[in-house]
Amino acid sequence: MTTRAPILFIGGLGGSGTRAVAGAVAALGYYPGGCLNVSNDNLIFTELFKRPDWLRAGPTPRRIGDRLRLFEAVMTGGIGLPQLLRAPSLWRYRRDQGRGLAGAPGSLGWMTKEPNCHVFLEAILDTWPDAAFVYVSRHPLDMAFSDNRGQLGNWSWLFDMDPADWPSPEAAQLEYWIRTQKRLDALTARYPGRVIPLRFDAFVERPVDELTRLVEALRLPVPAERIVPACADVIRPEGIGRWRERDLSAFSAEQLAFCREAGWEA
Repeated sequence: MTTRAPILFIGGLGGSGTRAVAGAVAALGYYPGGCLNVSNDNLIFTELFKRPDWLRAGPTPRRIGDRLRLFEAVMTGGIGLPQLLRAPSLWRYRRDQGRGLAGAPGSLGWMTKEPNCHVFLEAILDTWPDAAFVYVSRHPLDMAFSDNRGQLGNWSWLFDMDPADWPSPEAAQLEYWIRTQKRLDALTARYPGRVIPLRFDAFVERPVDELTRLVEALRLPVPAERIVPACADVIRPEGIGRWRERDLSAFSAEQLAFCREAGWEA
């Protein structure tokens, strides 16, 4: 087992369960940042990267990498004058962020939970050779019936789709899930061992087993006795399996077939 934990990012579609996963991982000893909202989203990552217009403008890989390095500096050392000169909007976060990882001695390392970070998955793994990405997914039909469709509006263009082309918001949401899943499959093959899919449905049913699997996959120096208490706040939400009570006629046969091929009941 290694003595150094990887830089860790946790992302997925909005409403996929990243909050619960991130809470358990932070409880193992990862530093999640000082500026979090009630969903444990890293607000500094949101400030710097949840910018569809910026991404539409076509920043070069180098510019994206430079912004990720700025984020690293904030996460590891806080927000000082050099960071403010590059991103003045970070001023309001400086107190809560404090000294970053430098002010959290004993931490395994630093982590970032922000659902939208999966949009930058390639850039993240290319910027930090020691980084790993936990991609949280939830039953695609449960996701289709979720009211959390912010990513569909912000990023569907990245996946060559217009939500208006689909017969219903639910069908568009499912198609967004399908296209992000296809990209995930390709990136998992491209970055072996560094993209770790985690199914939220399994996590809430067997949190200790799934967190143990994640610890082993990341080769974290975490004693086994810390895993059970880290799962103390994991609960099974009522929305699990809601798709069974809904009309599936809005979805195409091809969409449902893809869900089954991906290993989900549909």
